[in-house]
Amino acid sequence: MSNKKTGVVLGYLAMLVNNTFSFFLTPLMLLVFGTSEFGVYKLVLSITSYFALADLGLSNAVIRYISEYRANNDKESESKFVGLVGVIDLIIGAFLLFLGFLFYCFIPQIFKNSFNVDEVCLLKKLFFLIVITGIFTLFLNLATALLKAYEKFPLLNVINIIKTFVRTGLIAILLLSNFKSFEIVFVDAILISIVFAYTSYYCLKNLNITIRFKNFDVNYSKKILSYSLIVFVDAVAFHFLMAADSFVIGIYISSKAIAIYSIGTLLSSLFFSFSIIISDVLMPDVVGKVTQGASDSELTDYAIKIGRIKSILLALPIIGFVFFGKQFIHLWVGDDFSIAYYIALLVLIPQMISALMDVPLYIMWAKNKHKIKSFVSLGISIINIGLTIFLVKKIGIIGAAISTCFAYVSVYLIFNTIFYHKVLKLDMIRFVEEIFSKLWIGLFFACVGAYAISLFGSCNWFVLIFQFILVSIIYIISIWFFGMNDSEKQLILLPLNKLRSKFKK
Repeated sequence: MSNKKTGVVLGYLAMLVNNTFSFFLTPLMLLVFGTSEFGVYKLVLSITSYFALADLGLSNAVIRYISEYRANNDKESESKFVGLVGVIDLIIGAFLLFLGFLFYCFIPQIFKNSFNVDEVCLLKKLFFLIVITGIFTLFLNLATALLKAYEKFPLLNVINIIKTFVRTGLIAILLLSNFKSFEIVFVDAILISIVFAYTSYYCLKNLNITIRFKNFDVNYSKKILSYSLIVFVDAVAFHFLMAADSFVIGIYISSKAIAIYSIGTLLSSLFFSFSIIISDVLMPDVVGKVTQGASDSELTDYAIKIGRIKSILLALPIIGFVFFGKQFIHLWVGDDFSIAYYIALLVLIPQMISALMDVPLYIMWAKNKHKIKSFVSLGISIINIGLTIFLVKKIGIIGAAISTCFAYVSVYLIFNTIFYHKVLKLDMIRFVEEIFSKLWIGLFFACVGAYAISLFGSCNWFVLIFQFILVSIIYIISIWFFGMNDSEKQLILLPLNKLRSKFKK
């Protein structure tokens, strides 16, 4: 089995492990922390996502350029590039400490109208750890990006699985011993530092990565930074879109409102992880195709192929959540969080549809044509913050989800489709037509079946699981006979036939 296929299989295993443990840990955290502390904890996690921006898009640049250098067997440029990124990361790390100190000083003023004294004190304690964790994450991003560029996806997913098991075990012990959020964040900081140490060692020893910290070419450095800064702008836009809501809700409502909203966004992120597994293995392959001069028609064909596979994989969990999400949330965290169902739907559906266009996104990066799109995304994300503030004041936390949905549809669906068609010269009309060709028939029958089953209600976990199993069977039959084409069926039949042959022997 190839690294890509193994990476996808292990990726889904890692996702299953992570989502399963999140499923059990979330209600336990709510029980031990209480809704208020859980909201502060989730706010801190949203702050952590901003630290992911600190590498200025360098992680993306590492995957993009190291993949190109590997295709051209250019070890010298690789060494210079890794050295340059390392120096930039050191500078960013120092700047991160400075910004962290400034924000720490102003925490009481920012949340004075919505947090009580205990919540502010807790936020300050947790933020100190987050700054340290963010600096480790900065350098971990470099090592992880190198592994992705070298297509070491199985190793990355094995590391994630082991980390998830260890983290879950430690956190469960702490929660059952009545420890609070500070200890949980501390465990995360320790685990990130350990993963950073191991991945760095692996890159140096096993991948023979060498680092040159001198004789940087000025024009070369400008080229790398130009690419990275534009990716950074796009990353800022995306994080403003996804993480600013918690800040706005924290400032204008309360920590409890953050807790409720975070359940909805947690569910959308868990479902979105289905898409990320495939996307993670695509970038080096896309860069290789662009570097080797693939035509626009060939790239469109590749985008359609991956888009259809992703749509087949993503449709089942979406259908399941649409028809059974209310019952799931009721059984999982209780009726106090019922509005999280609508929050999840508003964020999840446009997010998942846009995930079908990941290949055009990576083609855009590989061709270095992401400047206009990035600044448009940033503009919309700024508008989204203003709209979120307005709607949160008017209608509460559901307003934040409505604003995010609007921003996602306007940029990541409508604008991106037009941009890919006009600028990248990909045939997005054919893309949309072929993505849903035949597939819509299978989806229609699956939705009808799911709706009929949902009418019986779900009074306990056993009934809910049984209903989802029935929906899964209906979905598989509908998609197989009405939705999938012959080549997609072969993707399933070939490994099954190989497995059958092994058992016969």
